[in-house]
Amino acid sequence: MNKALLALIVAPLFAVSATVAIADDAPVASAQTIKEYTDMCVNWAKDDDVINDDLFGYVLQCVNDELESEGYKKVSTVQI
Repeated sequence: MNKALLALIVAPLFAVSATVAIADDAPVASAQTIKEYTDMCVNWAKDDDVINDDLFGYVLQCVNDELESEGYKKVSTVQI
């Protein structure tokens, strides 16, 4: 029974580490792709009435969500 319990505890840890390893192998998006996502996210921010103080964070999160959904690495900054 102890081995089964240990397996239940350890198995998710291996799954998480495998996911992290796969994410590290993601390609870097081209500057053009990042610019397209940035422009799209700025337009969405306008539609959502995001105030200027929150614009950078909104757009950065939006761009990273789009990049990640397409299998690219996240970025640390965007040019608005």
